Amino acid sequence: MRNRARLISLAFSITAAPALAVAPNPTPTLKTGDYQAQWGLLSVGDPAVYSHVNVSAAIHPTTVHYDAVSGTYVFNDGSSNISFSRGEYVAAKSTAAYIYYRDTSTGATLKLLNQSATNPVVALTYVTYGKWTPTPQSPIVLNDNYVVFGSMTPSSAVPRSGSASYNFIVDGTYQLNGSPVSSKTYALSGNGRLVADFLNATMGLTIAPVATNTTNGSKIQFGTLTGGGFIDASTSSWNATSRTRAADGTKTLFSSNGNFFGPQANEIGGAFTLTQTLGTQTLGAGAGALVGKRN
Repeated sequence: MRNRARLISLAFSITAAPALAVAPNPTPTLKTGDYQAQWGLLSVGDPAVYSHVNVSAAIHPTTVHYDAVSGTYVFNDGSSNISFSRGEYVAAKSTAAYIYYRDTSTGATLKLLNQSATNPVVALTYVTYGKWTPTPQSPIVLNDNYVVFGSMTPSSAVPRSGSASYNFIVDGTYQLNGSPVSSKTYALSGNGRLVADFLNATMGLTIAPVATNTTNGSKIQFGTLTGGGFIDASTSSWNATSRTRAADGTKTLFSSNGNFFGPQANEIGGAFTLTQTLGTQTLGAGAGALVGKRN
């Protein structure tokens, strides 16, 4: 337990410095200000130090500050601010789907969803997400952070009757527990559906996540996960969880916290964790972002 606590604590200790501005702004709908955000964090420690469990995934509330003039995003890691600005835009890695940034002083990187009607991954108007990855500090070997933020639905505009369904995508990182570390890293992807019952303030969840090994392309199929949760209209928020148990005893837990975005709960966004255990053994852990829009 001491190592696990240290792993999470060390994941909060990475600092980055602000920089200058130059490139196009990928989020034209945002104004200067602070935005409430959901933060999914995956930390992986050196297995030589964390011999029992070297993976940890968690969801935290956080704040993203955006400056519309300089095009600067400031993320908070629990203890310090991490900034990315237009001057750190990496044109060679940016695509129609994502804008990339790299902080020249620390090497930290940011992959930010491009808000565009022609985005080939998902076209959104009110919510976006970013994956920022600082340079790990020993004994941490991987620290992936997914932050979801945007124009949140005012609590007074969250429906109190009727229902709506939202199709969403997931983007995340999954890590198998143990050594060697590099060959056990997977990219999480997949599609899902959330059904909001506004009258009863409940959420229904269906998702089929897939993990693809970043080294050899092998896949972990988690199957179709189903579950549910609740809506808190007073904070424009929701949660949804799925717990399953396979025939061999493997337990899979998908847990997500999110918000409604847009003037009439047009879109959704949230952070999630995905963990697998067998008895008292942790098999793997992952974290990421989910974003989507109303059907």
